[in-house]
Amino acid sequence: MTVNQNELLSALVDGELQGKALEQALDLLQSDEQAIVQFQRYQLASDTLHGHAAQSNTDLTARISASLIDEPAFSTKKAQIIPFPKQFWKQATSLAVAASIGALAVIGVTTQPQFTPEVTVATTEAPMATFAVAKKANRWTVGEAEVEDRLNTYLLDHNEYTSTSDVFSYARVVSYSAGQ
Repeated sequence: MTVNQNELLSALVDGELQGKALEQALDLLQSDEQAIVQFQRYQLASDTLHGHAAQSNTDLTARISASLIDEPAFSTKKAQIIPFPKQFWKQATSLAVAASIGALAVIGVTTQPQFTPEVTVATTEAPMATFAVAKKANRWTVGEAEVEDRLNTYLLDHNEYTSTSDVFSYARVVSYSAGQ
């Protein structure tokens, strides 16, 4: 049956058909056995929804009880259980033992304290170096105190900035003497 035929039968059950559509639905019921069965289902559903359904002579519970009586109480057929072969259990046990030993080895290595042996090296005492003490000299040979103060300020500023560069901070400033 097509969708249009189902809609036609549904409209007939609801009492919505008139004229040519009503004649078409009645012709369908006269010519098609499947349409009659479908119409009966639609009519039963409509009567049930509207509360007009008469007691059906087909008792559902009686049919269920009869089918349960005919059915055996339990099945005598045993389930087919295929046991694992003994070789499988041997392999599984070997695998479990190997995995346990591997886990213990990893734990043992990771928890072992790190030990580094001390290496003793033969040493000899080095001779003490002698340092020559430089003679104290004047850094500036300028006679004016104001100029010396200004030069000292430049020297201090220079030493501060050289400590941040690649030049060693302890490098001394070389000055020239007046005679050179």
